[in-house]
Amino acid sequence: MLITTDGLVARVFDGSGTDRYIHLLTPTRGRLTVTIKNGQSGRASIASYTQLFTYGNYELYEKNKRYWLRNGSVAHTFYNLTTDLEKMALASYLCDLTCEMTNDEEGEETDPAEESGALLRMLLNALYVIHTGEKPMSIVKGVFELRAAAMAGYAPSVVGCALCHEGHPAESYLDVMNGRLICADCQTKRNRAGGMITQMQDNELGERSILLPLSSSVLAAVRYALGAQEKKIFSFTLKDKGEEAAFAKVAETFLLNHLERGFDTLDFYHSVKK
Repeated sequence: MLITTDGLVARVFDGSGTDRYIHLLTPTRGRLTVTIKNGQSGRASIASYTQLFTYGNYELYEKNKRYWLRNGSVAHTFYNLTTDLEKMALASYLCDLTCEMTNDEEGEETDPAEESGALLRMLLNALYVIHTGEKPMSIVKGVFELRAAAMAGYAPSVVGCALCHEGHPAESYLDVMNGRLICADCQTKRNRAGGMITQMQDNELGERSILLPLSSSVLAAVRYALGAQEKKIFSFTLKDKGEEAAFAKVAETFLLNHLERGFDTLDFYHSVKK
């Protein structure tokens, strides 16, 4: 059966023999693993639309939930991200994260407003912002991670302190594992932490407790990232690189602890930044 779909080339890897494979993120069919017969030969006729970070239209042959590339065309390419090591590393991580969030590979066409379509739109938006440099990469990364966590059903409740319901604490903590906000006053009363440090410990039940400090501006950024309209999710600033780094750390720690896994591309991104 022949199918036609738009999609973003999120991964490219070689198999045994001469075949090449791509992970294609689609708006309505999730993530598809597509075989390119003799793809390692570097044929110019297919190179343009099978490069990493290319968004295009693809004609695929499908049989028993396996897919082979028949033809394609380029709608937009972010391939020039590969000329900047830090941008390439972050883009690769966001692609890996999106693949992880759309890993069922059912291939059945669904409502484009559902999760895979929303994730793909967010990824394309993020790649564009990384490419243009309109926003610091730490903000792009943090927003993407928080929104991805929310789409996976892990959105933290940050409307107010979970204990006293204070809505605008000057300082607070994100209780990562319970997905809730605790103001500094309540945390002090609980004798769990003091000052602006990250607390990681096991409670009496052997469950891990992770408390991440939030300044009022970082809390505002977290709230904005979770609640903003899709087209405006990157439309905010933080006052300095320290707050940008704190925001990114909160988002990354929250997401990875709920996904319960890491990413090699994330490790590579951090090594490049260092």
